Amino acid sequence: MGGKSKLRLLILFPSRLRGGAEEYSLTIASAAAKQGWDVHSAFPKTNKTASLITDFSNNGVKYHEANVDDVGSQKQKITRQLLCLLRTLVLLLKVKPNFVLINLPLADYCLGSILACALLKKPTAVRFALIFSGQTFGSKRLKLYAWARARSQQWIAITNHDRQIICESFNISQKEIIQIYNGAKINSLSSHCNNLTNISELRRQVCQELGLAETSQLLLTVADLNPRKGHGDLIPIMPYLLKEFPNVKFVWAGGGQPKDLISRLQEYEVADKVLLLGYRSDVPRLLQAADLFIFPTHSEGFPWALLEAMIYNLPIVTSDASGISEIVKNNVHGLLCRPGDSYGFLESILWALRYPEQMRVMALNARARAQEFSEEKMVKETLSALSRLIIT
Repeated sequence: MGGKSKLRLLILFPSRLRGGAEEYSLTIASAAAKQGWDVHSAFPKTNKTASLITDFSNNGVKYHEANVDDVGSQKQKITRQLLCLLRTLVLLLKVKPNFVLINLPLADYCLGSILACALLKKPTAVRFALIFSGQTFGSKRLKLYAWARARSQQWIAITNHDRQIICESFNISQKEIIQIYNGAKINSLSSHCNNLTNISELRRQVCQELGLAETSQLLLTVADLNPRKGHGDLIPIMPYLLKEFPNVKFVWAGGGQPKDLISRLQEYEVADKVLLLGYRSDVPRLLQAADLFIFPTHSEGFPWALLEAMIYNLPIVTSDASGISEIVKNNVHGLLCRPGDSYGFLESILWALRYPEQMRVMALNARARAQEFSEEKMVKETLSALSRLIIT
């Protein structure tokens, strides 16, 4: 009798850039491959996903070019959805996966792919990386989603906050959605946090690489340069912060088109105080070198960068957008502000810089809290959810 065949997983997503949702896909794919699964990935091939394609391949995951972004103008929408449905059907017939994980960067993406999996009754998990409060769908589209869910599909929310919004947006009960928090490599990250001599040397190196004096106070933000990430909320308060703390430097790591931000930085005459680093593969080095983590986002799923800042003992000032308050409690793990509240961020950042000892205590609390969100737990829960979908 022949040996037992490998489980075959296809991870599908429409992203044309690299961010948190894409890192999640890479993490799940890599973990499944290490467990002996035959793992395939499918997403668009662009300049911004080139490094992602390489990393999938280096982790033993087969890549297929797939353009399944079916979002467009109202006139284009139906045509694009049908095209994506057909493309996904061809991909499924080619790969023949036991199950599929569709990772949605936004809730209205990939209807064509969801329907293709349902047509073949292919066991499928649909994960919502981000959904906006108040998002609604027409009755016909809701019926299509309901039909698809009834054909071996399980939907996944990242936080309880998102779970509630999904239920409200799609008119379904909470029992139809499972919730799985994101997680980080806690053990490997924690091992870097203990040697103060090494961290001091790392800070010196990072400051030198960035062309900054070692006396600079580094306020780090890790997020795509997307308006919903709230970078623009920080610009009007920079002159006030710099008046009291002239050594402050804002370090922004993340891809995107910063033209509007650059114009506003120039308008407020603070362009020389902000370093726009673009996408970085060495975020852990930046987190260890920084003095404060600033996260002014307007909406989130579950931000990996925030979790990693917690693990690295970096004091935090963040908005309480979406499900962040499920992770960070105000004045316990960091300082929380209302999304879009520039004045609130000004007061909180000033307080954090004035009282570094109190912030360090919160950072220790945050590090302890972060232990509850491990990559191992996330992977185990996700692969278990996929395995339960297999029709026996």
